[in-house]
This record gives sequence, structure tokens and C-alpha cells, in this order.
Amino acid sequence: MQNKLIIYDGNCQVCVGLRDLMLRLRLVGEQECVAYQQLQPPLRQQVQAERFRNEMALIDTHGGDTLYGAEGVSFVFASKLKLLQPLFRFRPFFLLFRFLYKIIAFNRYLIATPKKQTISCDCYPEAATKFRLVYIGFALLLSVCLTAFFGVSVHQALGVGPGAGAGQLLLMAGTGWVIQIVLAALFLERQQALDYVGHLGTIMVVGLLVLVPAICFYFITGLLFYPLPVLSVLCSSGLMLYLHYHRVQHLGLSQRWTVQWFLLLQATAVLWLLYFQL
Repeated sequence: MQNKLIIYDGNCQVCVGLRDLMLRLRLVGEQECVAYQQLQPPLRQQVQAERFRNEMALIDTHGGDTLYGAEGVSFVFASKLKLLQPLFRFRPFFLLFRFLYKIIAFNRYLIATPKKQTISCDCYPEAATKFRLVYIGFALLLSVCLTAFFGVSVHQALGVGPGAGAGQLLLMAGTGWVIQIVLAALFLERQQALDYVGHLGTIMVVGLLVLVPAICFYFITGLLFYPLPVLSVLCSSGLMLYLHYHRVQHLGLSQRWTVQWFLLLQATAVLWLLYFQL
């Protein structure tokens, strides 16, 4: 990758994390990656600020064309891993790769909130709405699948079959989320609601990933070891509460949204549990 320099958003934890991963895998060297904030003025002129707000940049230090987004990332991978060159030249694969890249790029501050604002970066442009909705859709789909699998893994404790266990847990765990999303759509401004629901999607996925060890233990052994799912649920709830508090603070919303969300989750879960036990 001669004369090329990867420019990333140093305020984005996702970008920094991916950079660190590539460094550990030795796909790139430290001298090949520079945060936009640390870029010297002559080189900064090669980066279009409007495009960089939503896409990484790959500049040519000898004055060649600057590549952005998926084109820049595919160039880096194809240069470092020659076996990937035919794959990125296969147009259907590249179109899918570009679509997935844009989902991550436009939602990177939802995946991981920035620690501090050190760069003027418009992360919520009008064109990002469809990618915000796709991200929310993916998060909801993954959350439904993980919740259903967890329901199967604890169906014996619920006194029902695996399928019924999945259905009951989806109702117990999901009703509060649905109500909260509806309330956000009704009482928040459109863009603010999209941002908040996007953060809810991240919170759901992260919280449910805590349950994966308990799910795997059941599907591998076929046994329900009660302390494991109980401990997993407690850890998941605590983590989601922390994330919700932090992200509501980041959005500048009242923490009443956190209290309301938490009470809705607990109340709807208890009501469904009582209904199923009657």
C-alpha cells in the first residue's frame, strides 16, 4: 500500500477499535493510519470534509485521488490480502460490502458513543435515515432470535415446551421494549426518536449477548443449570441499565426515560409471568 494513508475519525470508538484490530493482526502499520484530528494541513486538504463525516478516507501522499468509504476499505484489504482481490472485484459482493459498510458508518455513534466531541462530525445526515432504519431492523431481528433461543433454554423452568418457552419469553422480555419504542415515536422529535430507538437496539443486542453462554450451555448439554441463566439475566439487566443511563445522557434526554424504560421492562415481564402461571 505504497504512498497511501488511512484517515479515520479519532472520535469514533468503532473506528479506533477497528484500527487497533488491524494493527494487532498486522494488516497495517501504525505509520499507515492517522486520525483526522492529527492530520497535517497539507494532507488535510486532500480530504473532503462533507464526505469524511460519514466515510473513512484513503489519501495518496503523492497527490493521487482520495478514496472514501467502502472503496477505500476494499483497496486496503485487497492490497494486504491478495486472495481477496477477485472477491472485491466481484460486483455483487462489493455492493453487499458497501451496503454493510454504510450501515456501520452511518450508525457508528450508536454502536459506541464517542467519549468526547473533538471533531465537527455530522453523524446524522438526512440521507442516513434509511441506514438508521436498517440498523434498527437488524438489531431487533437479532434480539428476537437471541430471546427466543434463551426461552428455549429455560422452557423447563417455565413448565412448557421449547416452542412455547420461546414465545412466552418473547412476550415477557419484549413487550416493555415495544411500548418504550412507541412512546419514543409519539413524544420525541422524528430524528431524536430515530437516534433513541437506534441506541435501544444497541442496548438490546449487547444485553442479550450476555445470555449467550447460558444458551450455549443448554444446547450443548441439554441441561438447565438454574444459577447460570439467573446470573446471566441479572448481569444483562445491570449492563443494559448502565448503557441506557449513559446513552440517554449522551442524547441530552431526561433520565425519566431511563426510569420509565426500566419500570416498563420489569412490570410487563411480571404481568406476563403471572398471566402464564394462572
